[in-house]
Amino acid sequence: MTFPSAGCQTCKARRIKCDESQPVCQRCVKSRRVCRGMATKNEWPSLHSENSYASGQKKRPRGPRSTHSKQRERDKNRDIVLHRPLIDLKTNAILYFSHYHLQSLKETLTILKGVTTDFLPVWESNVESPILDLAVSSIALAVYSRTQQHPPAAIEASTKYHELLRLQRAAIPSLDQSNIDSCLIAIFFMSRFEDVVHSPSYPNVQARSARTLQSFSHHDGALAILKYWKHEMSHRYPATNIIKYTRRGMIRSATLRVLGLPEWIWDGKCFGEGGSELVYDFIVVQIANLRHRLLTFQKDKISQRLTPLEFISKAEELYDEAQDLDNALQDWAGHHLGIWNHQQHILSDYPNFSTKYFYSSEVYIYSSPVYASVWILYYATRLLINSTILKILRFTGPHSNSIAFERRFEYLSVMKSAANDLALSVPCALQIFTPSDTFNPSSDQSSIVMNKNEDVKPYVANLIIWPLSLAANLSGVDIRYKSWFKSLLAHLGRVTGIALLENAESGSWPEL
Repeated sequence: MTFPSAGCQTCKARRIKCDESQPVCQRCVKSRRVCRGMATKNEWPSLHSENSYASGQKKRPRGPRSTHSKQRERDKNRDIVLHRPLIDLKTNAILYFSHYHLQSLKETLTILKGVTTDFLPVWESNVESPILDLAVSSIALAVYSRTQQHPPAAIEASTKYHELLRLQRAAIPSLDQSNIDSCLIAIFFMSRFEDVVHSPSYPNVQARSARTLQSFSHHDGALAILKYWKHEMSHRYPATNIIKYTRRGMIRSATLRVLGLPEWIWDGKCFGEGGSELVYDFIVVQIANLRHRLLTFQKDKISQRLTPLEFISKAEELYDEAQDLDNALQDWAGHHLGIWNHQQHILSDYPNFSTKYFYSSEVYIYSSPVYASVWILYYATRLLINSTILKILRFTGPHSNSIAFERRFEYLSVMKSAANDLALSVPCALQIFTPSDTFNPSSDQSSIVMNKNEDVKPYVANLIIWPLSLAANLSGVDIRYKSWFKSLLAHLGRVTGIALLENAESGSWPEL
């Protein structure tokens, strides 16, 4: 019997009703199956061939079947399978990538969103765009090659990547409202491609570090496009979500490279930020600029451009500014994150669980993994600003000074507490367990349900990769937490197919 209704090929083969959403149907997403998309009338019969008994063409024989008839039926079914047209490698890779990397949790908050969150809507409205096709093809094939151990996909990914580079160079000189999102998406995926295929030539040399990555050249290209939009287009065309999320990526890039952000990019409101996200955005922009000024300050000390008195005065000024930012960050969390508080829980059978996802027998339970991810972002940002404060304290006076010692001890304690809070929030964020139906953040007793047979979904892992990258590489973080963060990052690198993250434990990443 042939299905009369429209639907994806996978649902038709399973003989279930398809919700017909494109490019990937939600029935397939929920059942963790590869959605083979919609079929045309011409190709469907060859992809789904029922036997003559199921289709009603013949009546089923009664009584026991002979050995010869069974063998003939097996041969016939084998021939049907062998003659079905195979899905080409590119399509299979894109289906896989869409399934596991481009989905998002329904309740994902804006502060956690990025370019991949809005890619599918942009792609659906520009299905004929060769740039978007090459962009998603190259990254999908690269990720598919690593996660599925399929070398031919890597070869095709490289070919698509170089085609995309050529096409992108031709498109950038003619930027306008119709193609700016496509160009930014292409740059994002090219940058991610470099991280996926990352293979350090000198794994033991600090120079080949996170500050000299191939992907950073693409970041510079994205920054140039944002600058063009801000100066030439923003007065006519408001910022799209892709523009907003790209700017967030540039702030993170500047933080990793200890670069100052240009003044035209400081105001997040011009780029579509609003509400609590705008407040957080202002804080992280100031932190990035403060870290760059601290680096310049250190160079001034080496070159002796300042007198000893000027040097200490400047250090105290930086210290006061860093303190203000730390206080502002805590105020932001108090005003906006308090409604998503956690509850502590002790795992009674902790020895039976892998330390891969559990730092200790204690875990934090949140009503949603999204809320856990937001708190993880907050804890990582506190680690960032307090690590910066500790660096500043090196220059405010003699280390033997009792006041300096007390200050240093205070901030080390803050960092240890933040690192612990972050580690205990990870299992909930990765959906290693889910709260029971009776979960109540204000209650002392709530139970959890372990998802023992569930792998971590790549799109869920992506929500905490950035804060984990900070926590794993900041100076001042307790070595025990730092080692665990790096181990987890390496594992998530294998889950997401990002080779750069797989090297987190190699020792080639410098302290930030």
